[in-house]
Amino acid sequence: MENFFMSDNFRYCPKCSAAALRPSSPKSIICSECGFEYFFNAAGAVAGLIVNEKSELLVTVRAHDPHQGKLDLPGGFIDPGETVEQALAREIKEELNLDVADMQYMASAPNIYHYKQVQYHTIDLAFICHVKDFTNIHAKDDIAEALFLTADQIDLQKFPFPSIRHFIEEYLQSF
Repeated sequence: MENFFMSDNFRYCPKCSAAALRPSSPKSIICSECGFEYFFNAAGAVAGLIVNEKSELLVTVRAHDPHQGKLDLPGGFIDPGETVEQALAREIKEELNLDVADMQYMASAPNIYHYKQVQYHTIDLAFICHVKDFTNIHAKDDIAEALFLTADQIDLQKFPFPSIRHFIEEYLQSF
């Protein structure tokens, strides 16, 4: 049985410390010593599509790996105890110092986020976000720069995550 999550990073059981982990299913590992089973479920992540009064899309430049220097949409992982909407508003505030006035669900897509030799499977949720005031925009946190691009300036190949490319393609088709 192929297990996409097994790697050298997962050798020891977190319950009994035995080096006895083996695949149990395509999305879980089990310890043959104590029976502890760990499931690799998708992590939730959010992305915001924000457009200014000139119909330009707000994109960000990643400040860190994975994909440092590549383009992205504002957003990030959903923290435990947070709603999807709270997570997106928090991420946009942390990354860009912008307050989201309202948001509308757009689409979802699976993704794989490679970080420090681990593949994290995510389910990414995209929202069209409305911001009333851009005067205090400032790239911070894990964002190196914020850019407003017209539809014809957007090069999808500069966005490394398939889910983000999918969201932008879907958005551009609405023009």
